[in-house]
Amino acid sequence: MNRVGKLGQVAYYGFWFLKSRLGSRKPLVNTMIINYECNLRCKHCSIAAHAEELHGPKSMSYDLAVKEMKEHYETGARILFFEGGEPTLWRDGSKALKDLIDIGKEIGYFVVGYTTNGTREIIETSDVISVSLDGPKEIHEEIRGHGTFDSLMKNLERTNHQNVFANMVVTKMNVNFVKETIELVSENQRIRGIMINFLTPPPNSIALDIQEKRKVVDLVLTMKRQGYPILNTNRALKELLEEDYSQKCPYWVSAFVLPDGSKYSGCPLQNTNSCKQCGFNAVREYRLITVGNLQTIIQMSRRFALSTQ
Repeated sequence: MNRVGKLGQVAYYGFWFLKSRLGSRKPLVNTMIINYECNLRCKHCSIAAHAEELHGPKSMSYDLAVKEMKEHYETGARILFFEGGEPTLWRDGSKALKDLIDIGKEIGYFVVGYTTNGTREIIETSDVISVSLDGPKEIHEEIRGHGTFDSLMKNLERTNHQNVFANMVVTKMNVNFVKETIELVSENQRIRGIMINFLTPPPNSIALDIQEKRKVVDLVLTMKRQGYPILNTNRALKELLEEDYSQKCPYWVSAFVLPDGSKYSGCPLQNTNSCKQCGFNAVREYRLITVGNLQTIIQMSRRFALSTQ
């Protein structure tokens, strides 16, 4: 396996940035939603909320996944993320998620990661792992189901992976537990930090209003100043209060591939009502990177763009 060293990776990103400033619109991130299957039924799940709109295969074939990985790499993507559903459930014959991660590295992606609910075994070969955490045990399990918190914590205890971070989506169900969740992450030696997001609805009934969001952002900024391991940059946190981010969103930074092979040059929710109420922090970080915000470039590169293995 011949992966480019960190200096080579930094040089590539610098070249990509310069080309983007000159008008190039080549995706740097390849986000592959490889399946819709999940072992949970979370109350705020966007896949479940859009279930009636999902057509075609519910799981991507191995051959299609490899084809899409190669094509997006050839057009310039160097960061690869697998999403679901629950991607650790993905199977095609004898092939599993670990095989896709290994192929991604062989192709040459600098960083390969995945998002998981954490109730299944951690795949150590991934460069970065995002685990969903909705709050302390009673809140997390109210949203995700009985036993899910203990399963997550037991699986984290079994791993020595150096780049696991928590991903929290703040809704009306857990808004009063943001401080406690950040403290929980700070005390857990297996979790290296937490990323705060707001809900991109539906379900609209549990989305926060702007006053509630402002209180959350003020709290998170205060805790970040106090040294808690919050991964959002300060500027991105403030821009989470801009609910309609559609005019600022750099859609082109990430390509998306769905299980049926549908491709999007940007978010699949672009130009929908959900897009007008975007709560996804990453698009704020993407924009700040493309405009040359140094704090964002340094923080996000160190955590999500440079290989750890």
